[in-house]
Amino acid sequence: MESSNLKYNYKTLSQSQGSLLTRSFLVTGISFLLICLIGYGFGVLFNKMVFEWGKADAVNSLYMISVLIIFISIFGSMIVMRNLLSQQTWKIAMWIGLYCIGEGIGVGMLFALFANDTYTLVLLFGVCGALFITCSLIGKILTANGAFKLIKFLSYCMIAMFVLMILMFIPMILMINGASILSFRWYYWLILGLSCIFFMGYIAYDVFLISKTSQFVALEDNRAQTNLVLYFGYKLLIDLMGLFWTLANLLSYSRR
Repeated sequence: MESSNLKYNYKTLSQSQGSLLTRSFLVTGISFLLICLIGYGFGVLFNKMVFEWGKADAVNSLYMISVLIIFISIFGSMIVMRNLLSQQTWKIAMWIGLYCIGEGIGVGMLFALFANDTYTLVLLFGVCGALFITCSLIGKILTANGAFKLIKFLSYCMIAMFVLMILMFIPMILMINGASILSFRWYYWLILGLSCIFFMGYIAYDVFLISKTSQFVALEDNRAQTNLVLYFGYKLLIDLMGLFWTLANLLSYSRR
């Protein structure tokens, strides 16, 4: 009897964790689709603003606004999610929506930039999607010991990127003094490569956290369950967009 109860509890726990992971992926996927739709709309607008209306400065201003929106949405969501399980769901959804708008404006500039280069866009989205799925599968089968080693490795990557970004001012000064930017291309490739590894690692780590969590099964409040799903979906979305923009920069540098 006790053995059957343990099997039932394990089955219930596995189903709950699977449901949490599936719903979190759904939140990430819908949000990413929303970003792409917003990006497509702004891409059409940016093309008209540059080539028909001659307002390139306005496009740059909108891009700076999008960066500001992203920072505001991330900062605001961090405050709201401090009391995640008791928080009102619409507030979390609002910050996620604001983040999607900010990212959508940036993606719109990308669509406008590669309006006549569909191959590059397909390659970017294809590679990004393939890496996201691969990292998610790795996170699903990751052990606790492996996750500990992974987060330790990602900490070293973050420190390395921080140091490299500070040292980046040295080649910038040398370029101002007449050095060729091509001489320092390897430096930017190194930073972008570390960034790519960093975001891929965090996708795997976040999927590990979602798949292994046991909090979801203990929650009886539907609002708390939904908030937890939105939280994990939002984390995955930020990781995905970080990987997306890193790959976009890599493609941009490779074509120079």
